[in-house]
Amino acid sequence: MILCDNLVIRCRTHRYVSWSTILGSVAIVALNAPICAAAQSAPDSTVGRRRIQPLPALGSAPETGLQFGATVLAVVDRPAMDHARPASLIATAIRSTKGQTRVSLEGEHWTRQNGRRVNALLAWQKFPLPFYGVGDSTAADDKEIFTPKGVEAIAGVQQRVRGHWYATGGIRFVDQSITPDSVGVLRERTLTGSDGGRLVELSIGALRDSRDNLFAPQRGTFAQLTYTHNDDALGSPFQYDRVRIDARHYRTLTGTHVVAAQLLLLGVSGDTPFDQLALVGGGDIMRGYARGRYRDQRFAAAQVEYRSPIVHRLGLVAFAGAGTIGRSWDTLTDARLLPTFGGGVRLQIDPRQRTAVRVDFGRGRDNSSGLYIGFNQAF
Repeated sequence: MILCDNLVIRCRTHRYVSWSTILGSVAIVALNAPICAAAQSAPDSTVGRRRIQPLPALGSAPETGLQFGATVLAVVDRPAMDHARPASLIATAIRSTKGQTRVSLEGEHWTRQNGRRVNALLAWQKFPLPFYGVGDSTAADDKEIFTPKGVEAIAGVQQRVRGHWYATGGIRFVDQSITPDSVGVLRERTLTGSDGGRLVELSIGALRDSRDNLFAPQRGTFAQLTYTHNDDALGSPFQYDRVRIDARHYRTLTGTHVVAAQLLLLGVSGDTPFDQLALVGGGDIMRGYARGRYRDQRFAAAQVEYRSPIVHRLGLVAFAGAGTIGRSWDTLTDARLLPTFGGGVRLQIDPRQRTAVRVDFGRGRDNSSGLYIGFNQAF
């Protein structure tokens, strides 16, 4: 059994799933350690190691309820002489108890010496989601349900410039319809994007990545600046811009005790669809809030996580953070502070790649909380 997510092999779970169910699932994962369907590690440095893992998928999130399906994960370790990160291909089919369906295929490939990374995603989904309005003061009673249905395709490239520095570029295409499933402002069609439509986003950026591992870094830095533009000249009815700054640092204290920190800044401007605004919540940052519980044009958040090994493949984490969301950068200083804190467990699946199953419980403001099951670390 394994757990998967929309985009980066992560899943989240809702608090109504019992601890016995979660821990039972984790135990099954441990007993069914990775199935290798190809060559094992070879002494020849010119030969890579390939592993194919077809596994059931289980997960949940406050906005989805229980999720179930299947995942096929293929990982190819590059030959030792290439000094490159592994390539991966993930096929996922997920269905939730709230009527959500997502089918996706994604992969990434690294060239020698990690000089270039190429990644791609193709997905189809019909995914009912909650909408509470725009701003940081929306009430739980304002909740509406809407259903986006359509396809998404992403292609990107990351090219080394010098040392740990990379230039990035990409394109994202979304073509979807949106159906309001409850009475509210979305049914009035007054918000930008409430009918759905087509997005054609072009992005460029700069990245510094000195992490020692992709799945569970113990040291190093990841810092990325990305500028995205959606242009009506490319066939989209919208024109907007997005700037994203994502900075992370990892430090080993003793042994494999690790402290990880992340700062995230996100701003959008222009004719931005309501579902493309900055969102609070999810299984990676601002754990404890349902994804999209708050949304607006500017968002700032930070979190710190302590990761500690316990015994054999089992470890514990504790995390805390906070975020603010508002109409402009100036308003963030006066916006409501949205705290988040919690803890979780980690069960390592593949010591070589440091892949693991994670179970986190987070709490936020106004008695919000969430239980998250995922694959690999939150960040």
